[in-house]
Amino acid sequence: MTQTTGAITKEYSEKRTDTYSPTEKESKTADFVREQWQASEDSKRAIVENTWLGLAFYTGRQWSRYNRVTRLLSEDNPPPWRVRMVLNYILPTIETLAGKLTENRPGFIAVPASDDEDDAEAARQSERLLMFLWHELGMQRKIHEAVKWMAISGTAFFKCWWDTALGEDYEFEEERVDDTIEYLEGLGVDFGKAETPETRKTGLPVVDVLSPLEVGWDPGAKDMDTCRWMIHANMLHVDEVRDRWKKGKHIDPNMSSDTDQYSQQILREFSRNTATNESPLMDRVMVLEYFERPSPRHPEGYYAIISGSIVLEEQEFLPYKKLPFVIARHNTVPGKLAGEGIVTPLIPAQKELNKSVSQRIENKNLHAQPKWRAEKGSVDRQSFTDEPGEIIFYNRTAARPPEPLPPPPLSPEHRLLEKEQIEHITNLSGISDVARGDIPSQISGRAIGLMSDMDTTRHGPTVRELEYAVERMSEMWLWMWREYMPIPATIQVIGTGHALEVLEFHASQIKTTRVRIQSNSMLPKMASYRREQVMQMYQVGMLGNPQDPATAMKARKLMEFGDVDPLHGDLTKDRNYAKEENYILRAGGVPDVSPWEDHITHIDVHLDFMKTVDFRLLPTEIQANIERHVAWHYYAESQQRQGVPWWQPYVDAGVEGMPPGAEDGGLDVGEGGAAPGGMAPPQQQGGSPGLMGGGTPELNEAVGTRGPGRPDYEAGFEAGSR
Repeated sequence: MTQTTGAITKEYSEKRTDTYSPTEKESKTADFVREQWQASEDSKRAIVENTWLGLAFYTGRQWSRYNRVTRLLSEDNPPPWRVRMVLNYILPTIETLAGKLTENRPGFIAVPASDDEDDAEAARQSERLLMFLWHELGMQRKIHEAVKWMAISGTAFFKCWWDTALGEDYEFEEERVDDTIEYLEGLGVDFGKAETPETRKTGLPVVDVLSPLEVGWDPGAKDMDTCRWMIHANMLHVDEVRDRWKKGKHIDPNMSSDTDQYSQQILREFSRNTATNESPLMDRVMVLEYFERPSPRHPEGYYAIISGSIVLEEQEFLPYKKLPFVIARHNTVPGKLAGEGIVTPLIPAQKELNKSVSQRIENKNLHAQPKWRAEKGSVDRQSFTDEPGEIIFYNRTAARPPEPLPPPPLSPEHRLLEKEQIEHITNLSGISDVARGDIPSQISGRAIGLMSDMDTTRHGPTVRELEYAVERMSEMWLWMWREYMPIPATIQVIGTGHALEVLEFHASQIKTTRVRIQSNSMLPKMASYRREQVMQMYQVGMLGNPQDPATAMKARKLMEFGDVDPLHGDLTKDRNYAKEENYILRAGGVPDVSPWEDHITHIDVHLDFMKTVDFRLLPTEIQANIERHVAWHYYAESQQRQGVPWWQPYVDAGVEGMPPGAEDGGLDVGEGGAAPGGMAPPQQQGGSPGLMGGGTPELNEAVGTRGPGRPDYEAGFEAGSR
């Protein structure tokens, strides 16, 4: 098979002056890899056919059929009047499934190496690294693409590898272990250093999403654990091949074998420019990358890259010590590595739906332009058009003039059959009206939540398969980072409450590479239903005393109101201020409780600290001082709940009657932790009690005629405020 020739290929062909003859060993290696690839292709012909048809129906080419002889898609050439209507219900079905399964970022749980606090903290830092890599590698987009391949072909593959050409620049210093050099340096001999140190890239992990058309595997494998070898067939640009490998300059992009192009025909078919009929594989060559597990033939594994008959790379060990592939299947089949998609069972119903709609439109066209009955030679055939009011002349020698033939009426069940096919597609795919967002108005929010939970169980196996794949990928990321990252890296992640966290991560912090994904963390959360449940739990006291500010803080966190935290007072400045108070309290200080502080946030921060080991190790008197400090925050918050303005005691007391410490805006807790002056009830401050909770005008000493606390304007402000 001749590859499509482009301008770049012609340029390389014209400038080609040297030839390369592979050695006998290289020829055997190339033949071996090609034979393995051919064996894989022969074993997955049914998978290729289903994938081809799945892509055709997903992209709207639903009147095509697969020719098993030519292994190509073929379409009939119907007459112009034949209607080929396509109502593509498969496209929104797959899009809904992909959107549902990848709605959220997975909840990473790094498993600590032990129950030690240091290992637990290292695991939490590893979780931050996984969150950082999820964003940097664009995994939200890639996982969405993988789910589409799972739905179309039943199987998707993730290939994880470390690319040394990515990452940040750093100065590389090679460690010299020569004993003679170390001995001479110890005597004072200066060997000096290079004037311009070598600059290298740190590298980053890379994830490629592959379809079963691009991956070959051991035909006898039942799963990834029993798979002995795998192949990645990749179409690379000739420039990239020549740049990455020394022998790449000998590659001839003009020639490629039928074995190389078998599965790639499909990708070429669906990405071809229909206007110009140009192939997107122009100036590209097939590169086969072969991975084999350790065996008696290769004790440490085997790895080779070939293109045509040229071995670009070969080594007697397996990179990363394992096959760098992770599989994800939509429906697993016992005893079979590949899975089954949802498009294949939907094809019969989709075909029947297209046929029914097309027939109904053709019947409508017959009513608009019916057939005519006329004697042969009585009228010109070209006279029959769809022009209104047209006069048709005929030969009077005919026995009867031409007359239209009314088309037969459609059965009233015709539309019912169409509706039935749509229901078949919905039932077979498992994508219900709730998943699509088509919810009847009479259903309550609680019922919607229950229906959503039940709908999720339909895709339980697919969800678990996807979560398991993400777990295996995450473990590979951590292992690669620990093995290959040469310098500490600064990572930025969006943490809890949409707060930006920046930390310096060292590869040595990865104690273990075991990762778990929180179950169903990638599915939609049904925020409105969840918040309704949290609100009910808060109101009935299941989260704690509703009057406790900590309970309100807990409820707000469960409701995930990160975007409206400023409205509730959960500000970063208040949290930082409360953390500074923790440091002062730990040192034995007695910070003032200012009434204008955000007491709910302070209480939340202080309670978090009081539940740590550091708090339990403090002296008893310091613990009591911290508890007393938190108690006055509770008191201040309770005053705010009663509607008492924090500035009221100061106004009532006057400047001269301000309590100690109030001049600078603080509240003096006093010796031995006595009540802070500004927070004590006004009756104990020597000033006017003000409006501290209602009562009769006499109790509030309101002598005005306009009600409690209202000044008597006729008598002056003094008379109404005594």
